[in-house]
Amino acid sequence: MNWDDLKVLLALSRAGSTRKAAATLGVSNTTVMRRLESLEEGVGGKLFDRTPDGFKATPLGDQLLPVAREVEETLVEAERRVSGKDSDLRGRIKLSLPAVPVTHVAEAVAEFAFKYPRIELDITVSDDPVDLARREADIAVRGIPNHKRPPKDIVGIKLGRISLGYYVHKDLLSEASRGHRELTCIQASGRALTLGDLPTAESLGLKSRHLIDGISPRTVAVNNKLGVAALPCFLAKQYPELILLPGVPSAHWGHTWLLHHKDLRQSARIRALFKHLAILEEKWPNAWDTSQVEQAKVA
Repeated sequence: MNWDDLKVLLALSRAGSTRKAAATLGVSNTTVMRRLESLEEGVGGKLFDRTPDGFKATPLGDQLLPVAREVEETLVEAERRVSGKDSDLRGRIKLSLPAVPVTHVAEAVAEFAFKYPRIELDITVSDDPVDLARREADIAVRGIPNHKRPPKDIVGIKLGRISLGYYVHKDLLSEASRGHRELTCIQASGRALTLGDLPTAESLGLKSRHLIDGISPRTVAVNNKLGVAALPCFLAKQYPELILLPGVPSAHWGHTWLLHHKDLRQSARIRALFKHLAILEEKWPNAWDTSQVEQAKVA
């Protein structure tokens, strides 16, 4: 039984499609199917059924999955421990950044790359959760809502506050106030958006019209007068024509965190990048958290 084949088994069980599994593994769809067929031939049975909802493990697949996970956990832990004892400022760091553009984070990363020319950065951008225990990244920057904390095996610090507000293009708001347009809400498609202390669109009397995946595309949609949407205040403030929906103040949502797995804290290159990015805490623009401004007005 080949570990590469077992990786395909795990990727398919998690992704549910050959396309997503192939993207996760960095191989082609053909390679995924070839390795699956090889594994099925080796175990003498079918491991997945094709359903309208994607690939679903058969009873035989369910028996093999715990074995594959155990092998994965053993190999990943060994890799973390070896990487964690690295004392040389060279090699590769897998860094996961949020898809939302944050200029001063990008600038800090560029400064680090210039300062440490023997360290290679493997950067991915996504707003999806990242599993640091499985080495999907060595270091990650992610927004975490107030009611959640990083897992106990993850080392992290808060870089800065995040607030959310309902934003609208000022021209659309003007047209709506004259009765020429109806204000509707742009909702998140796919994974549900956590609103924190913000009221729901329904409670504000806003009908849902469009579904748009991704915070940045929703912001662009609001800037193009497609409707109202709950957006991070720091992102909306980059668009001068966007304003908070009148009568609905922004609210503190959570924090941007800098994270890595505890087993990597002895790695010199991981420590160097973590320390470099941690300085962002001192430079985080407080003006981005408009909920603090609203509280000051009330006071």
